[in-house]
Amino acid sequence: MAATASATRYVIFSVSGRALALPAESVRRFLPLPRLDRPPAAPAVVAGLFRYQGRAVPVLRLDLLFGFEAAPPELYAPLFLIDWDGRPLALLADRVFNILPVSDTERTAADPGLSFNGCAVATIPHGGPHDGGTATVIDPARLLTEAEGRLLAAFQTMADERLARLGAPDSETGEEAR
Repeated sequence: MAATASATRYVIFSVSGRALALPAESVRRFLPLPRLDRPPAAPAVVAGLFRYQGRAVPVLRLDLLFGFEAAPPELYAPLFLIDWDGRPLALLADRVFNILPVSDTERTAADPGLSFNGCAVATIPHGGPHDGGTATVIDPARLLTEAEGRLLAAFQTMADERLARLGAPDSETGEEAR
C-alpha cells in the first residue's frame, strides 16, 4: 500500500501583479475593504484602521511592505483578517484567485535571502495544468520584525483607546475563510 502525501490548503492571491499564498488556516476571515480611518501617526505601510469586534484593526499594505510597485487599493480590494502576535491584523490584497490544496511534495523551499525577515518560506504551483504558475508562500508570523511588531502593537493600542473614546461602530463582517 503506497503512502499518500499530505496536502495543505492555501489562499492564492495577488499583490502588485505577483502571486502570493497564505496557509488557509492562518486566515480567520475574508472581509470587504471597509472605510478606513487614517490617523496622521500611522506608518506608511498601514493603509488605515477599522473597528472589528471591538478592536482597532490595522490594515497592512503588502505592496509597500514588500517593496513592490505601489498601487492604491481598488474599491473591492479584499482583506485577509489574521492573528498576529495575539492581535487582529488585516492584509490588503489586489485579488483572491482561489483556495486550493497543494501536496506537500509540490512545495519547494524559497531562498530565505530573497525575502525580508525570511517571510517567503516556499513556492507552490497554482492554476490549471497548462498555466504553470507559481505562488510564493508567505509566513504571516514573519511579516514584521520584532521591533516593527512592538511599534504596530503600540499604535494599535492607541487606536483602540481613541476608537473607544469616539464610540466608533464596528465594520461589517465578511465571509469565513474556512
